[in-house]
Formats: sequence, structure tokens, C-alpha cells
Amino acid sequence: MKRDSEADLKAQKEEIRRVIRGRLRALDSAFRAEASLVICELAAQLPAFRAGKCIGLFAPLASEPDLHPLIEEAWAEGKTVLLPRLWREGTVPHLEWHAVKDWSEMTDSGPFGLREPDPERCPRVEPAQIDCVFVPGLAFDSTGLRLGRGGGYYDYFLSRIGANVPRFGIMFASQQTENLPRQPHDQALPAIVTEDGVVSFSS
Repeated sequence: MKRDSEADLKAQKEEIRRVIRGRLRALDSAFRAEASLVICELAAQLPAFRAGKCIGLFAPLASEPDLHPLIEEAWAEGKTVLLPRLWREGTVPHLEWHAVKDWSEMTDSGPFGLREPDPERCPRVEPAQIDCVFVPGLAFDSTGLRLGRGGGYYDYFLSRIGANVPRFGIMFASQQTENLPRQPHDQALPAIVTEDGVVSFSS
């Protein structure tokens, strides 16, 4: 019975992923560029970003908001920019954070087609040093529950960093959906930045 329930939840998530991917494909390039810029401007104004010295970010996929302006703003302000490498230890997903100073230090070797820091050039930084972290997602609902791409990397990471570390989702407003199915490992976010504003959720 439990197996059937888990299978049903996974099937529901896959259907939501299919729907949201369709919405993302429908966004035209002009809207995507403008919305991404607004998202970066809103994120850069967050007190946690302004005060933070070591910021966890991500190199976006083509379907995700373009975070290049936010990352470059962090560099311009002298912040340490951390970008993740994804890897597995058996079945356990891990995010490994590396300090990146320039786009030339990135490679195209990551899962899902992600660009990742070159570990030979970018020093590894322990998660305890992160002052503020921004995370991607494929969908979110009205409670702040986040749906990723199915690898579990961010859920595992978020479950292990301190609750006092500010964390924000970065998504387009059209990625919001109703009542995401929840499994025990799924992590909700206290706030998500979209082009429509910063959406905060009660804990």
C-alpha cells in the first residue's frame, strides 16, 4: 500500500513537471529576458543578499530565470559567489559548493546539462559559510513547497543547512501551481522571488 502511494505521488509530480515545462516553453524570449532582469533586481534588494558576504547561487538552465546579472552584481560588490556541483554517493545526492570568480571557471559537465564550477580552479567552500542561498525549482505552490527536477539534490541540501540561513526560490510566476504532492524529503521555502515580486510563506 505504501509503495502504491509513493508511486502515485511520483506520477503526480511527473505530470506537474510536464505541465510546467510546457508553460516554460511557451514563454517568449523578450518576456523571459525582461522577467529575469526584474527577478535579479528584486533579489539584489533583499536584506539577506545585501548583508551577505558569501552567497549561494546557481548557473541557470535555459528554461530558468537568467541569473547572470545577479551573480555579476554579487561579484561587483565583492561578495564570494558559490555555485554548486552535483554528485551522488551511492543513492545519496550531494551539492558541493565552490567559490567562482569568473564565468571562465565554469564547465558544462553537470547533470541536466548544468554548467558547474571547475573543481581544479574553484576552491570548495563548506555550506556552514553560506550567508544566503538562492535555489532553482520547476514549480512551487501557495505554501512555498518546491518541486525540483527529481534528483533530490536541493531537498537533501536544504534539509541539512541551518534553519537560520536565509533561502529563496528563484522562478517565474507562471511556475506556481496548486497543492503540490508532498513526500517526506520535500523541502518548502520561506520565500520565492518571481517577476511579480517576492512571495513570502508562513512557516
